[in-house]
Formats: sequence, C-alpha cells, structure tokens
Amino acid sequence: MKKKLIVMVIIFIMFMGNSTFAKYGICEVHFIDVGQGDCTLIKLGNKNYLIDSGAAYYTNRVIKYLNSNNVNKIEGIILTHYHDDHYDGICNIAKSTKVHKVYLPDHENNIKYSIEDKLLKMGVSVEYIGKDWSMKHYGMNLKVVGPIYKDGSVENNNSIVLQGKIGSLDYLFAGDCEKREEDDMIRTKKLKKCDVLKVPHHGLNTSTMVEFLNKIQPKVAIVTSDGINTPDKRVEKRLESKGIVVWRSDRQGNIVIRNKILFCDRNNITIKLK
Repeated sequence: MKKKLIVMVIIFIMFMGNSTFAKYGICEVHFIDVGQGDCTLIKLGNKNYLIDSGAAYYTNRVIKYLNSNNVNKIEGIILTHYHDDHYDGICNIAKSTKVHKVYLPDHENNIKYSIEDKLLKMGVSVEYIGKDWSMKHYGMNLKVVGPIYKDGSVENNNSIVLQGKIGSLDYLFAGDCEKREEDDMIRTKKLKKCDVLKVPHHGLNTSTMVEFLNKIQPKVAIVTSDGINTPDKRVEKRLESKGIVVWRSDRQGNIVIRNKILFCDRNNITIKLK
C-alpha cells in the first residue's frame, strides 16, 4: 500500500510539473496531407484550431481527417493569404463542422469579401488579422511577425506569418512568404529561433533562404508538398546542410507533433524533440 502511494505521488508530481499538460492536456499539431497546399490542425485538449483549409479538391480528405480525430467543433480557422490552396476548402469545412470564428488577412483582396460574405451567411464570425494580432488560448501563444509591408503584386508576400509556442515547442508557420517578406522580417528583427518550421511556399526556391534559416535555426522543417512540383531540391539541400530534419507530406503523409514527439502515418519513425 505504501509503495502504491509513493508511485501515485510521483506520478502526480510529474503530471503537475508539466504545467502545459496540467492546464490544457495534450498539445498536438497535425500537418494534414493536402498535396501542394496547407491545412494544419492544432489540438489543445478539447479545443481545435486550423491554420488554412487546403484547396476545395482536398476538402473531403480534411473532413474525414477531422472526424477521425474527434474534431466536432473548431474554435478558429486562421487563413494566411488568398490563394486557393490555402483558403478554398473553408466554406465546405464550415458546413461540415461547427466553426466559431474565421480570422482573415486584412489586406485588400476581392476574395476576402467573398469569403466573409459566405461565412457570415453561415453564421460564422469573422475577424481581421492586423500587424499586432495575436492569439493566446489554451496553451497556444502565437503572434503575427509578418508581413511587415503589404505587397500589391505578389500575394505570397502578404502571407500571415505566425510565431510562438504551442505546448512547450516554438513554431514558425510561414505561409507562402517569399524572399522579400523573409528579408523584411529579418531586417525588423521580428524573427526568433524555433523548434519547428512550416516551410514557406511548399519548399519552392522563392523562399527559405540561407539568411532566413540562420536567423530562426529550426530543428525540424515540415514541407507541405506534392512531390511533383514541390519541393525544390535546392531548398531541401539548404535545410539538410544545416542538420535540420526535413519531413515532407508527399512522403510522410499526415505529420503529427504530439507534445515533443514527431511522427507520421506512413511509417513507424518517431523523433523526440528537445
């Protein structure tokens, strides 16, 4: 009886020592395989968020994935920019799963008003993401670090770039930002080191420059790619030459980080982070 009591006390201390777990439960980040597109599920206990929604072509896959992970309500969907491989599945997702709020980039774009109109008619709240926007909920603390300036000609350089902690790991979700936006963030000293980088623009050579990598020094790089048009071998080489673990959705499938463990659904490889 005494031994059992000691074991229970030790487990309780370990549990309480992990303040993130004690407060919010298991923190998970799922990079859903939607080809050359983005859709990232963040699970914080029973609270769920998405960053981007993938193209409409992949909506059924996304909805099936959400259902298989017991996601019946989404607190918020954050759109990074107005390219269809990032936003086009949002209304179908909102029809299938209860969505409380959608966060849209605030720069001028006709698609913005079309999405807003459809969502409001569905009873979904809409909020715009400005320069100082941040989200601090349930074990997630993300803030906008880009774009610094709006780009009237290259939509990718209007990508919302999010930096911060989820659980105990530091993340950088870089949307489709290209070299100009990377340089702007470096110059204005917005970027910090991260554990996990969602590689910008699906690993194309428009982005992920050496200076950018030197600044953020990620341990793991997640590339959302189709294996045909993306990623660019030069980008892979840049990442690997710095000792960064590179996982690609076209090879690994759905990629999940649960607390500090990285794993995927196409093989039994797991990597402990930190």
